[in-house]
Amino acid sequence: MPKLTFMLKIAQLFKSLGAVGKKYVDIKEAPLEINNALKDETKRKIIRTLRHEKKYLTVISNDTGSPVAKVKYHLKDLERLGIVTTMQLTREKFFILTERGNWCLEAIDNYYPSGLISALRSGFRKTQLRPMPVKKIQPAE
Repeated sequence: MPKLTFMLKIAQLFKSLGAVGKKYVDIKEAPLEINNALKDETKRKIIRTLRHEKKYLTVISNDTGSPVAKVKYHLKDLERLGIVTTMQLTREKFFILTERGNWCLEAIDNYYPSGLISALRSGFRKTQLRPMPVKKIQPAE
């Protein structure tokens, strides 16, 4: 019975913090376009996938479990926002997180924890984010 009580308290904590029933939250420290981009779960998965290393499009697609066309569309948008950049060494392009991308990764870890342990570790968004690196965003075509 004590285990059930603990789980109910955790559920109440999540509910009180607004973490239950919401698919996205607003990241106050981010510009509007970046905030809107990070609301998309596929874009968040792509950014998390690029956390430690540069990757090809097909590898990113396999890691996220999304079709290649969908990943390509989102990567193009992330590149326009300055979150990822490309590097072409062979026939295919590598995708790499930029300084802005690393900031977005930090924001994703704070605002969209991947599990209960991550949520508890991040302190439910109590950590302060450093200011976002400034980059002029290209207008959409």
